[in-house]
Amino acid sequence: MTFLKNLFKPKVVKSDIIFIVEDNTAYARTLETYIKSSFPTIKEVKLFPVGETCLMELHRKPDLVIIDYFLDAKYGDAATGLDIIKEIRTKDPELNILVLSSQNEIGVVVEAIKTYKCSYVKKDELAFERVEEIIKDIYNHI
Repeated sequence: MTFLKNLFKPKVVKSDIIFIVEDNTAYARTLETYIKSSFPTIKEVKLFPVGETCLMELHRKPDLVIIDYFLDAKYGDAATGLDIIKEIRTKDPELNILVLSSQNEIGVVVEAIKTYKCSYVKKDELAFERVEEIIKDIYNHI
């Protein structure tokens, strides 16, 4: 594989819920549609335009949170993806997190992967296929 991927730890119980935290509504809905068509057994794909609202729903125990690194394009005072990841890790250290971003800075990528145990997929023409591979990996290990 040509992208950076962290091995996810299996969870005992699956919820069949995936959260997408993305401030670009069109991109988020396109990804949602792609996931639903690729994985018809997924019960719910929930969209959040900012990470703060995602944090309020973590009690629903999603199997995966897909989060953009930059979340302040539409809402200037929104927390960054990294801030939200830190919060998620304090609430659920084992939750599968995938950073989906156009971020090119290698330090950010390494921080997401090593420090916060996330996977990273660059937003490009192959991003959705890479997300699909990661989702398959998660559900094959649950």
